[in-house]
Amino acid sequence: MSDAELVFRIVLSLLFGALVGIERQWHHKNAGLKTNTLVAIGATAFALVSQHGFGPNSNPAQVAAGVVTGIGFIGGGVIMRRGGSVQGINSAATLWATASMGLAIGTGYYRLAGILLVAVLAIQFLVRSVANWIDERSGLINPQITYNISVKFEEAARDSLYKAWSAFSSRSGVCIIDCVDELEGGDKRVFEASLGLSDARSSEMIEWGEKLSRIAGVTSAKWSRKDASGED
Repeated sequence: MSDAELVFRIVLSLLFGALVGIERQWHHKNAGLKTNTLVAIGATAFALVSQHGFGPNSNPAQVAAGVVTGIGFIGGGVIMRRGGSVQGINSAATLWATASMGLAIGTGYYRLAGILLVAVLAIQFLVRSVANWIDERSGLINPQITYNISVKFEEAARDSLYKAWSAFSSRSGVCIIDCVDELEGGDKRVFEASLGLSDARSSEMIEWGEKLSRIAGVTSAKWSRKDASGED
């Protein structure tokens, strides 16, 4: 098999995996662009190695299946659930792709291993930028980051406050987690809300908080951010 054929198959697998990953990324799934692309090229690599990387008297299907099973256990160990999200899926896919490179090198299939190395590095560094670009424009809301709002106001300011709140909360990139309006005493009230925001909406929080504080009858407007995210 020529180098051109190897490159064509890996690039085609990368393209098909990326096409699936873009759709998953757009819908904010945990296994997004990078994960699907890595799985695609990993599976292609195992197939190529099992068909062409062993001697004539070996059983390539059995050897490749054993490696896939083994890396599956390792990959499962790095996947963790934290709160409402699952972390480590990209790490598991990277391990799978890395295992395919190891298998290729172990059988002397150095050309495929080199091509895979370039492909994986391109996914981890170049495709990461594409994934971030998609997240920004699709209004991704990070479930690990929560914004809390607390507004104290007089009863006369309630309609103006709710009008401003409705205008902000109805926009794309805003997910309301909790919302409460309570009487604090006399005609004093307190409005509190927890919400998730996209990057575009979170950058507007300071300006929006200042807008709330300028409403006649609002005595206090505060917001805070809680970040429980981790690295994948």
